[in-house]
Amino acid sequence: MAEPAAKKQKTEDGADGADGAEATEEKTAPEPEEEQEKDAVESKGAKLKEKVTFLTPDTTLNVVVSSNSSLLLPLSDGGARHLLAGARTNVGLKNGRYMFEAKIVEQVVRAEEGGKPHPKHVLRIGFSTAASSPLMGIDETSICFDMEGVLIHNKERTSLGIGARYGKGSIVAVVLNLDKASPNVNTLSLFKDGKRVSKPQALPASLQGKALYPTVTYRNLAVGLSFGPQPQVPLPFTCHMVQGAVASHTTVTAPSKDQEFEVLFPVCLPDQGGFDWLDSFKQQNPKYTEISDRMLLDWAEKSGIPAPRGMGSNDKPELRFGLPEMDDMSIRRMIHAIAPLQKRHYIVMELRANLIKETRADSLSAFFDSSFKKVAHVVVGDPKKEFVKLSQELMLAEKQEQSDKDFKMKKEEAARKKAAEKKQKEIEKAKKKAEKERQKKMEEMKKATEKARKEAERKKAEAEGKEVPEEEEEEETKDVDMEEDEEEEEEEAEEVDEEPPKVELSPEEKKMKFRKTALPDVAISFLNRCFTKFTVPDLEEGFDEVNYEWSQGPKATEVVSKWIKERKLTSRVEDLAPSMWFKTKWAAWQKVLQQWQAKVPEFKAKLTKKAQAKAAKETQKKIAEAKAAAEKAKKESEKQEAKEEEKDEEEVKEEEKPEPMEVEEEEEEEEEEVDFDGVDIFGVDEVDDIGGGMPLYKEFGHEDWALMSLCFELHLMAHAFKKDCDDPDRKGIVLEHLAFYYQRYYQKQLYLKNFGVENEAQLVDLAKDCVFVNKDKVLESLLDEEIEYPQVFVKIAEEGRRHRALLVDMGDESAKLKITHSVSSHKGGKDSGKGNMKGPSKGYGKGVMPVGPLGMGMGGMGMGGMGGPMGGHMGGHMGGHMGGHMGGGMGGGMGGGMGGMGGGMGGGMGGMGGMGGMGMSMGKGKDFGKGYMPYGKGGKGWKGK
Repeated sequence: MAEPAAKKQKTEDGADGADGAEATEEKTAPEPEEEQEKDAVESKGAKLKEKVTFLTPDTTLNVVVSSNSSLLLPLSDGGARHLLAGARTNVGLKNGRYMFEAKIVEQVVRAEEGGKPHPKHVLRIGFSTAASSPLMGIDETSICFDMEGVLIHNKERTSLGIGARYGKGSIVAVVLNLDKASPNVNTLSLFKDGKRVSKPQALPASLQGKALYPTVTYRNLAVGLSFGPQPQVPLPFTCHMVQGAVASHTTVTAPSKDQEFEVLFPVCLPDQGGFDWLDSFKQQNPKYTEISDRMLLDWAEKSGIPAPRGMGSNDKPELRFGLPEMDDMSIRRMIHAIAPLQKRHYIVMELRANLIKETRADSLSAFFDSSFKKVAHVVVGDPKKEFVKLSQELMLAEKQEQSDKDFKMKKEEAARKKAAEKKQKEIEKAKKKAEKERQKKMEEMKKATEKARKEAERKKAEAEGKEVPEEEEEEETKDVDMEEDEEEEEEEAEEVDEEPPKVELSPEEKKMKFRKTALPDVAISFLNRCFTKFTVPDLEEGFDEVNYEWSQGPKATEVVSKWIKERKLTSRVEDLAPSMWFKTKWAAWQKVLQQWQAKVPEFKAKLTKKAQAKAAKETQKKIAEAKAAAEKAKKESEKQEAKEEEKDEEEVKEEEKPEPMEVEEEEEEEEEEVDFDGVDIFGVDEVDDIGGGMPLYKEFGHEDWALMSLCFELHLMAHAFKKDCDDPDRKGIVLEHLAFYYQRYYQKQLYLKNFGVENEAQLVDLAKDCVFVNKDKVLESLLDEEIEYPQVFVKIAEEGRRHRALLVDMGDESAKLKITHSVSSHKGGKDSGKGNMKGPSKGYGKGVMPVGPLGMGMGGMGMGGMGGPMGGHMGGHMGGHMGGHMGGGMGGGMGGGMGGMGGGMGGGMGGMGGMGGMGMSMGKGKDFGKGYMPYGKGGKGWKGK
């Protein structure tokens, strides 16, 4: 049955049908078109004599080529099976129409362990330029058909439909038409098993006019190839194969005549243009195959395995792909194993390894074959003008690229802002319009109501026979509101397509000879461990030749030596270990520091004990006086019974006054009076005892201990570094590395904010009485390394404390130290973290003064409460209260305990109210219930009950 004319016309015109699904189906499976390619005419020109083959330099390292170049195999052990393999032929086409065939012979499938991803099979056949990578589709220098039916060029993928897919068993052919007389000139076509599966695909402009080489990219496949002269499967038209091409239509890459293959080892100083030089060298010498970690990273990315960028270094980028077989670096081992087996020129770019004699020897030993010529290429010193120009061009290009990105971001942000403003205006306009419409409707309703009212009035007047006044016709007023609503939209000014601003190098950048890259050439931690081993290679190491790119011979050696010396001044010694000298000094300091810190509470406890003893004696004396007063009162009572003898009794009383009970007092040794504030700090012989057992450091707070410890630590570290490093080129600890060495020596972090400072310079300024930073930014001590005794640090700390206290008294609050309690004054041993103060005394809370037979009674009178506060004083908090103890009338902490002597112990003694009670038991006195000893203001309100 013939196809309806209408439908036939629709199909021919390519118009959409009424049914979308039907139209899609027609597009997916178009009617066969008449083949425009015509049978090839046998040319009379000379044929290609050279055999179409794959030269080793034009293949990736994981390609195995059969002897007749008809079979390509992959190396697929370990991580290699995740990488693409590629091979480009030695014959390029620049005219005519030619084809070649490919067939998947075998799919390499390996039993997978649990959790390991299976890499996808890949086959791409197409053409590339001579300078292109054999891994096609990644840039503008190649074009290919993928086995999934996709055309790939410069990472762009164009689907050709399901019919263009091919797999194992299918023979696919690629036809390249460069015949200027053909209607399909500059096109590429795919055929499967002799049938066309794609329309002629236009060659991109970047490939037109260039010689194009048959190329194969594959993964985990064995690929059979046929270059002719006869095809395995005929096409709908006669087409010559590459092997049967006219010689004038081809360009042939001749195999290398070299009997020796160079293995180049560039020797470059870090961050001095090594990798920029390498890129330039490879561009001028494409025959070299690079062996390096950055090459592995690039290979993985071209294989569709992205790795994190911007990590590691240029020499050793971070190779973390998330694939166990790639992350274990088995691919690196494989490459180092197979490279010496392939006859090609290599450039081994291991920047750090190439600078060290021992690692150079390891690299040289791998290329044991005599066919390899091992060449050291020294690239150090003052670069050539051409290289400086290249560096500055790269800097300018980077700067321009960043400027373009910033410009684009600003432009996009401005466009977003403008769109948002426009949208907001439209919303506001819609709101206004809606409001006007609402008002208009209300006005119309009002007019209609008014009109109806007037009409009703008119009819009523007519019915009543009244004269009806003529209605004045309302002038039709122009709707101002509606006119306003119909405002003309402002014509938006046409946006000028601005060009990004052109940038220039700054004067400082123009002076730079080497480009600064985002990543260092060698990671700082690795560099600091090995840079002292850097040397310039010589022939004695096993090199066949040593070439110099910039500085020549001995001058290059001088450049490296000078660079090492300068590096020593600023780099860290990563493997520095504290010596026994340091450990001995540090242990001795910790010991004496703990002794000093323990001495303070001992001294304050001694003062407390003396104060308690004195208070006890005073109490006994007061009790004796109270007893004498009671006896006196009793006698007066008895005398009243004999009134007649009152006069005589009074005379006798005057003559015989009762003497107060005498209390035996031990003679106290007169203690040496010490003028603490007037003591000559640096004239003191013993800081533990400046007189009367008083330590010089008795007023130290936690911040004073911490600052003194910091002074000693920095002093000791400055001297220890020079001993432990034992390198005359290293003058000391560079300020920027202070925290690193502090942690290395003292095994604790240096937190600047705990000392109330923001940077290392401010920290050193805190300890300026002991250490300083010289003009080279190196830490130095003001004290000799072998000081006779560590007491000098106590004296320095006390001098500083007094000076700060004086400044604070004068109103300078900035003189206060801002050291937090978290700063430890010493790295403790087994007792670290337990504190230095002793706990409460044995009698804590149980009373203090069991005096004679009245001892128990004193507890009942309120004296028992003295033990608690006093125990607390002995716990190390004597500072503030001690002044009160030693002051007038035992004011402050012990006042109330002494019968109204004020403050913290008033309740304990009850204002000596209990003493009034004692008086009652002995006889009611006039002071009964009022307390007996109102020596201070504390007795008020504490009357006995």
